[in-house]
Parts: sequence; structure tokens; C-alpha cells
Amino acid sequence: MLKKRFLTLFCGLIFSLGFAPFDLWWLSILSISTLLYIGENLSKKESFITGYIFGFGMWLSGISWLYVSIHYHGNIGIFGSSFLILLFIAALSIYSGLVFLLNNYLISWSTKSFDFLTLPTSWVIIEIIRSYLFTGFPWLISGTMLADSYIDGLTPIIGAQGNSFFLILLGVLIFKLIRLTQTIKGALLYLFCTVFLVISAYISKSIEWTDIEGVVPISLHQPNLTLKDKWSNFGIIKTQGMIYDSISRAEQGEIIVFPETALILSEKDNLNFLNEIRFLSTQKNITLITGIVERQDSKTMRNRLQSVGATESHYDKVKLVPFGEFIPLEAYLGSFLDILGLDLTNTLPGDEIKVIKAGKTRLSPSICYEIAFDNLIRTATKDSNLLVTVSNDTWFGKSIGPIQHLEIAQNRALEHNKELVRSTNSGITAFISKKGTIIEKQEYFEEKKLKRNVTLYSGNTFYSKYGNFPLISIILIYLVLIFLKNNKKGTNVT
Repeated sequence: MLKKRFLTLFCGLIFSLGFAPFDLWWLSILSISTLLYIGENLSKKESFITGYIFGFGMWLSGISWLYVSIHYHGNIGIFGSSFLILLFIAALSIYSGLVFLLNNYLISWSTKSFDFLTLPTSWVIIEIIRSYLFTGFPWLISGTMLADSYIDGLTPIIGAQGNSFFLILLGVLIFKLIRLTQTIKGALLYLFCTVFLVISAYISKSIEWTDIEGVVPISLHQPNLTLKDKWSNFGIIKTQGMIYDSISRAEQGEIIVFPETALILSEKDNLNFLNEIRFLSTQKNITLITGIVERQDSKTMRNRLQSVGATESHYDKVKLVPFGEFIPLEAYLGSFLDILGLDLTNTLPGDEIKVIKAGKTRLSPSICYEIAFDNLIRTATKDSNLLVTVSNDTWFGKSIGPIQHLEIAQNRALEHNKELVRSTNSGITAFISKKGTIIEKQEYFEEKKLKRNVTLYSGNTFYSKYGNFPLISIILIYLVLIFLKNNKKGTNVT
């Protein structure tokens, strides 16, 4: 039993290697096949435990980089930081336990002919719940690991969430293929299904979902300020100097993008500077898009993306980070946090995600964490011809966190077959093609700008139009069918 538990943990550790920067997605598929081999014929209790241990391994190797933020920027000691990370991982692992518990139930209800669908179904159901429950945590959505791979062609059809179903299904089919080698007919059937799915995903990469609408010059700027410098007079002066310089060097009609909260003074506190920028930008038909802190009062603010110059508009961040930007259940936890001496600033959410128009360019905006919420991004992207996202990943140093964040952005570009531009404070700033490929990027803590002509695309993919609705509908139909089958079976027995 101890050996199986260790192998289960190892499978979880291996599974997360499918995500960036390792990109060993094929190893993740094999880890699922191995896990199924280890965990055959388990009780419901053992199924939950197996899933929990697997999840603990996956989250341990997948998000332990959060330690950097907690320890180095939260001023918490090594042991305290480690404890908080392990506590978070332990909580998230419950989701994985529920995946395998649900799978156990579905297997007992399903027929042998269709039991290969139970684990992909269970996996996606719990991933969707995780994406929404308690404000949602859609990190390490399994399907995101397929971005810019040989088999990412289905992404514009089924999205990253659908790719989770696809990925786990491949793992199940390989397991079935191995277990049925003694039955030639069964082995050939599962082999055919596996090959068909892989070839279909590969061939689908060549489908063109969107059409070229135009080209626009865009420059991305990475100030590369430490968190201490960023929130100081030095940071204010340096950033403003970079903005002046970027405008003086820009060509006619250019869009200039600076990262999240690049300007830490609100508009009313920095009006002279912004008015001068407006004047200089308008002279050259330039649009400056920058993150800015819009303060309501001393403790309340909005995380805003502001366009200045040729186009005047703004977007306020809709999806906020719990405890980072707002206090969940503030009426109950506020007093407790005051006792601990934590003076947290509360960020107000925006009303809606909306397109920012800059001439012929219709930008679908997102700020930092929001890029992980596929349906949120889809809302504005349907009416846009370019995606823009800004962030400040300085909190996570040179860990793999910013690389995973970039991979999520690649998925959003691929889902909608529209190019995406990403500006961050210290990395990783990048231009991403409509196929989810990184065209050009800056590395960690590089202070420079990227500039290129970006192609605008009109039209929508199947996923842009329908989102996860087809996937959820198919899952619901499958659940209803096996429920009815099980109910009929029970009636016949009676």
C-alpha cells in the first residue's frame, strides 16, 4: 500500500511537468495511464485518497513558486512561508480527491463500453467548479499545457477546458490499450481512437478561423523596477521618463503599452503629466495604454488600464485577487485582520470587461490574473481584433510562475485565433501569434522595449462563439444517460 501511495505521489509530480517551462505534456498523459494502472478497483474512500495524493504531488511541483511571493515580499520566515504554501496545496488537493471519487461513482453507473469517458468527465467537472468556487482559481487547468504543441489544433474549437477532457481521454485510452493487449479487437479499437484523436488535433492546426483586417505598430515596455522602487518617487520619475521617451521615438499611429500599475499616482494626483502626455500623443496620433492606480480615497482604489492620446478610454479590472486586492467576507474578517496589524488596501472591481478602441484597433483588455478566466476574456474578444494583457509578475521573481502565466496567455490567443500583446513590469513581456506561438519576448528583469507590426484579425473561432457550452452540454447528456441507465438497472433488479 505504501508503495502505491508513493507511486501515486510521483505520478502527480510528473503530471505537472506538462506545464511551462517543461512542456512535457506527453509525460503528463502517460502519468494518467500509470495512475489508472496503480489505482484499479479501488473503494470510494481509496479513490479519494488516491486522487488527493496525486493532486498533492501535482500542486506541490506546480505552484510551490508562490513561496517566493510569501517569503520575500510578505516578510514571512522560511518555516511560516512553507507552512502556508503546504496548507494551500493541501486545500487544493481536495479537488483532485473529488475527481477520483466522482470517477468511482460514474464507473459504477456506466456501462463497460463507455467507462473510458468517466475520468475525463469527472476531471472537467471539478476543474470547472474550481474555476468558479470561492471566486475561482483557474490555474494549472490541464488543457493549457497543450498550447503551442503538435496537438493544440482543437483549442479554437473546444478551448483549454476542452483540451483538459482531450488530454485525460488520451491517458485513459492508452491505459485501456495496455490492459486489453490480450484482446485484439479491443486493442485495435482503442488504438484507432487514440490515433484518430491525435491526428485530428494535428490536422486542425491548419484551419484558419480568422481573417487579416490590418496591421498596427505596437511597442511594449518593461520598466524592470523592483517592488520597492516601483512604489517610490524614483520609480515614478523613471516610469514617466520612459513614457516621454517612448512617445518621442514612436511613429505615427503607434500603440504604446506599459504594464499593470506602471503609474502609481492617480490621474487627479498626476494631472499635469497626463495632460502633457495627451498633447504629445495626439500630435502623432499615438495611443498610450498603461496600467494606473485610480484612487477613490486613502484605502480604496481601482486597478485600471488607461488609454491616453489619440484614444481616451479606460478599463477597470473586474476579476480581483482574494486577499491580494480585496478581502473576502470583509464584514467578518476585517476586524480579525486589523488585530493582526494587516493594513490592506481594498480594490474595487470594474463593472464589465469591454473593448478599448484605438483607431482601427479594437483591444480586448485584461489585467494580470484575469487572463486565466477563459469566459471573462471571451466576453470582449468576440468584438475585438487584438488581445492585450498587462501584469506585474515581479512578486514571483525568476520562478516558473511568470512562465505559467505566459502559457495561459498563449491559450487565450489560440482559443480566439487573434494575436496577443503582453506587457509586464519585469517579465515576461511578449508578442504572441494567433496560433499561440511566442513571436518575440523579453526575459526576466530586462529593461528594454519590444516593437513590431502586429496583425489585426477579424472573425471568430467556434470557441469564441460558443465557449464551453458545447463541452458542458455533452457532459450533461452523458451524465443523464448513465443516470437513466443506472436507474433502469435498479428498477429491473427490483
